[in-house]
Amino acid sequence: MNPYKQNIFYKDLTINLTACRVSRAGQDLCLTPREFALLAVLLSNCGIALSRSQLLEAAWGYAFIGESRTVDVHINRLRRKLGLENDIQTVYKVGYRLNRAC
Repeated sequence: MNPYKQNIFYKDLTINLTACRVSRAGQDLCLTPREFALLAVLLSNCGIALSRSQLLEAAWGYAFIGESRTVDVHINRLRRKLGLENDIQTVYKVGYRLNRAC
């Protein structure tokens, strides 16, 4: 992902990295700051499976030892809010991956 690129397009979504906004067909979608940070991490690692601890460190800014269901909850919210149920995949015994379409 180009750090100077302001907008990322994924399917029918427009993600504005500078303004921290996501829209579909011109309609803004409401994401929390954590959900947006998690989406940005998934987009910047499109097609790569990331562990929960990698996602926590990248999106939350700290390392976490052990299991955390926080990532699972936020992933499920992202799937629902953005309609990406089939695009954000659970990778068994690893974590999560955003399918390549970006």
